[in-house]
Amino acid sequence: MKYQILIPARVERQISWIPKQQISAVLDDLEGFAYDLDYHRYDVRKIVDSSADLPRYRMRSGNYRVIFFLLHNRLVIEVISIRKKKDGMKY
Repeated sequence: MKYQILIPARVERQISWIPKQQISAVLDDLEGFAYDLDYHRYDVRKIVDSSADLPRYRMRSGNYRVIFFLLHNRLVIEVISIRKKKDGMKY
């Protein structure tokens, strides 16, 4: 079952700064995950310090990290952030 992907305006502004080839790969991975929710294949993990009510997840795609909420009851992936991984980032 395919999940809908919501990308707010502020995340679209983050995307505008990422090179097109790299953002294309990131969005392809996100769409692939939305289609089959294969956590292992798309390297998706629950963020350790996120709340139990609404846990945040991160997906690795090359040098970029996608942070999102996974809303199972509405079949929605709500993207919070897409940014380049930096040394010392904690997820």
